[in-house]
Amino acid sequence: MRRLLAGMFTVALSMGMVGLALPLYAKDLGASYTEIGLLGVAYVVFNVLLSVPAGQAADRWGRGPFLVLGFFATACVLVLYSSVGAVAWLIALRFVQGAAEAPIWVNAQGTVADLSARDERGRAMGAYGTSWAAGFAIGPLLSGAFYGALGAARTFLLGALVAFAATAIIAGMRFPRPRVAAKNLQPLGLWPAYVAGLVYVGIVSVVFTLFPAYVTKGLNGGLGMTEVEAGLLLTLFAGIRAALFVPMGGVSDRFGHRPVILAGMLVLTLTSASIALATGYLLLAAIISLMAAAEGAIYPAVMSMVSKAGEGQNLGYVLGIFNAVAMLGWGLFPGIGGVFADAYGPTSPYLICAAVALITSVLLWRLLPEK
Repeated sequence: MRRLLAGMFTVALSMGMVGLALPLYAKDLGASYTEIGLLGVAYVVFNVLLSVPAGQAADRWGRGPFLVLGFFATACVLVLYSSVGAVAWLIALRFVQGAAEAPIWVNAQGTVADLSARDERGRAMGAYGTSWAAGFAIGPLLSGAFYGALGAARTFLLGALVAFAATAIIAGMRFPRPRVAAKNLQPLGLWPAYVAGLVYVGIVSVVFTLFPAYVTKGLNGGLGMTEVEAGLLLTLFAGIRAALFVPMGGVSDRFGHRPVILAGMLVLTLTSASIALATGYLLLAAIISLMAAAEGAIYPAVMSMVSKAGEGQNLGYVLGIFNAVAMLGWGLFPGIGGVFADAYGPTSPYLICAAVALITSVLLWRLLPEK
């Protein structure tokens, strides 16, 4: 388990570094908000299409080979970013990156479930979430400094080197065989959890994709902050989220997923709307912190719910469906938000997120099961 967590931290560190550099580099190349949003849309296309097949294949042949393949392919894509000089090529490579990362998330989650007891699944998913979220927290901080000092190409290459190191960590790990526990599974019965995943991942995507361009200089209506300041805000967001995954997973184990998910979704509603009104750095940092706390509560509760429902030989299949739906949020939210930002102003994506989170809160309050 520790080796898996170390590998996920390291690969997420590389993703966090490149994740901040991509929208900044696209902005420097003259991209509009719509084009920056397309970076998210392009990523999800093959990620969504391949998530379920990757999970089903791992249920049959084991999760290890597919996880190692995903790590290595991701590192190779990050190398390619350093050689392109047009927004169209960045978008094209995002299609490839989405395909490369599809085997990672579903099989890492499946391995955590294979290694953990059912009644401690929330804490186990919280520990797993902390591993990759910590990488995403530190990555933007490093990237903000590297981008200003070294430029985009070298920042991408450094991210690739970190991803190759993560591949080496995972390649030396022994993976358990998936537990065989056939059951009469109805995966569509989990759709409230899928909806929760769609929304919370979508809002995270807006923060990581559109937010850096909004708060920095150079795009219409931006707040004029530096790349380092933008990186600090993303690090704050990811760090608080990472710190809360384990304790909130424990709360979910003790009190159930329903109250945790509902409370988190209501806070996402308030904080998304507040971003559209905030201009000062300290106020924005406070809002981002509260949003991160909500995300830190929702993730382990939803993952515990999904992994328990798909336990055994169905686990990769159910997790594949969940990841496919969640990745739709990663593409749709910044894609639609980018179009609205160009048409109606740069604060409109956050108002859209607030409206969607509010509607989702009402739906989940009525339909989210107790068990």
